[in-house]
Amino acid sequence: MTIRKATKRETREVISHSMDVLKESSMGHIPEKQEKAQQMIAPFLASGGYYLVHTESNNLQGWIGVGTTIDHYTDKPVGVIPELYVLPQYRKQGIAETLCHEASAILWEKGVAAVQLNVFAGNSVKQLYQRLGFQEVATLMEKRFD
Repeated sequence: MTIRKATKRETREVISHSMDVLKESSMGHIPEKQEKAQQMIAPFLASGGYYLVHTESNNLQGWIGVGTTIDHYTDKPVGVIPELYVLPQYRKQGIAETLCHEASAILWEKGVAAVQLNVFAGNSVKQLYQRLGFQEVATLMEKRFD
């Protein structure tokens, strides 16, 4: 098992899965369109964000996005995890947890005081994040008129 920063080729491979990630992570709240998936990834990568990949024998198994931003509530720098994904055939092996620990360690070394991520309602990955110490800070509520 190896966890490291993704190469350019691996980053392209990660991006090729963007529709799967969007579909699974958004729980139907975001339209499943390639343009939307790219729209969400591009600013993260353009601002210095990158992916850590989990590989075994050069076989990509999962990844996590790692970046920093300024918290718009506190104006302090924070780490961000915009994406965590493990390919279906490699799930339930602890890969997501290992990736989260590695990303958190990197962000801690950068000196940020907190790490933030978003989870859509109904996504079971929220349980993992809670086990890892993430706590709810805000809840986005919506009333639909359709």
